[in-house]
Amino acid sequence: MIMRENTKLVFIDNDNRDFWASGNHGSSISFLGEKLLVSWSHKHAHDGQSSAIYASSADPVDYAWRPLAKIADNGEGGAVSKYPATNPVFHCDAGKMRLFWQVTSDGTQASAQLRMRAGNMSDAFDSIHSVGWTTPVDGDPLTTSVSGDDFLNAAAALYPNAWPLLNGAFEPKKSFEKAPSFSSEKGHNLAAPDVDAAAIDAMIDALFARIREFDNTYLKDVKQQLLENRPALRPILDRLRRFSDILRFFDALHAHMRRNTLIVFLYMVYDTYNMVVMRLTVFNMFSPDRYERGWQTRSQPQKIRLENGADRLLLPVHSDVVNLSVVLYSDDDGAHWHYAETPILGRGTVEPSIVQRPSGKLTAFLRTKAPGLYLDRIAVSDSCDYGITWSPAVPILNASIKSRKSGISALSLKHSRFDPSLGPFVVIYTPDEDCRNLHLCVGFFGTTAGGGNRPLAWLEPVCLEQADNDCRIGDPSVTEGDDGTLYISCSYRVSNGDGVSEKICVIQYDGLKG
Repeated sequence: MIMRENTKLVFIDNDNRDFWASGNHGSSISFLGEKLLVSWSHKHAHDGQSSAIYASSADPVDYAWRPLAKIADNGEGGAVSKYPATNPVFHCDAGKMRLFWQVTSDGTQASAQLRMRAGNMSDAFDSIHSVGWTTPVDGDPLTTSVSGDDFLNAAAALYPNAWPLLNGAFEPKKSFEKAPSFSSEKGHNLAAPDVDAAAIDAMIDALFARIREFDNTYLKDVKQQLLENRPALRPILDRLRRFSDILRFFDALHAHMRRNTLIVFLYMVYDTYNMVVMRLTVFNMFSPDRYERGWQTRSQPQKIRLENGADRLLLPVHSDVVNLSVVLYSDDDGAHWHYAETPILGRGTVEPSIVQRPSGKLTAFLRTKAPGLYLDRIAVSDSCDYGITWSPAVPILNASIKSRKSGISALSLKHSRFDPSLGPFVVIYTPDEDCRNLHLCVGFFGTTAGGGNRPLAWLEPVCLEQADNDCRIGDPSVTEGDDGTLYISCSYRVSNGDGVSEKICVIQYDGLKG
């Protein structure tokens, strides 16, 4: 581990101490011309009523932050605390700005609705105050069309081969080797992570923990769905009365069934529950007016180049209800949006951050809400068709790349000291439970020779920031300057003699400059 060097940390600040008392999080950062633009979610600490998206900009030469500006809210002037406006991300290109975020309609993440606000900018961008917005402060709903049957069927078809399953059997190593992840083309991987007995025990414990929290309202539906696919399970399912009984149930059967068979049963219960929730609640695919509900933003949109030279805009979103992710895409600069044909299927894999390889292939890095299911690491998924379909998420090979209770951010490097043909990129993450450390790791996608596939190569992680006790840093977003300098915005919870402040900071890292 390389400790802090070549770094500089500055806070976005103003004279209003009450503003920073609490409730500032979910930032995103990007360059507009020579200025850094940072946006984030804000909720007032004292009256609990102000829920809005704020932004500020500065020249990284002096970090003289422009006055804060409210750029979006929940449609009630930000005055309804249980309907928050959160997780802003934005895309700026050719004089156009598009801001994306979500609001809830009943205070739950299940009702989250994606919103978009558009505006125009001059070439000489100075501050967010100079943006000419063409839609109101509460934005417009981001809508699209999708075949519910196709989406559900695609998700259901992926589960039996979603790591660590292969053809419905518990095969962690073989499942990983046959996954297209890490390869430059579709094919087998030459390396796979070690999955020892302790790792399998951790996976079982994580499954128990998740299943015990399931809503028993759906137990009947889960059992019925399992029986339709596996009638032989009836003697077992008839004895399952509550999801919380799953541990005792597992122990009772352990003497009569192979352990791997029981592990597969746990995965089947987990996966079937998620499918039932998708069908019966907010993800009712047969009701198009409800389909946009439940998705949340977190990572910046990405513009990618297609094989024919055209551009495509990708917006990664995730669901905290069924704990999977999906990518929306637009081929007309954000005027119309479409769902990918398959979700980024995983079990608690959320908040995807996407980078494009030199070959054109896409890789999404995802936070894992149940780290034990993914060897205590972040997960990755690949797309070989520019975001139309995605492979099921698998754990990353590098055991150092972890993320606990905070998001991650990945970025292709365009101006670093590394050879661009190697596909250099960075992943920013918090590896510890307390979110006191912020790490950066440089990786290389590499090239292939003779059709063979090579795993990712990594440099040693760098510690960008180590917060004091009772402080917390997290939810990073990263952008790159023309000279290869990286700028990472984060939420920073500071506890001192004056109380608790929840601020937004920017970390400047010069260690990758050419």
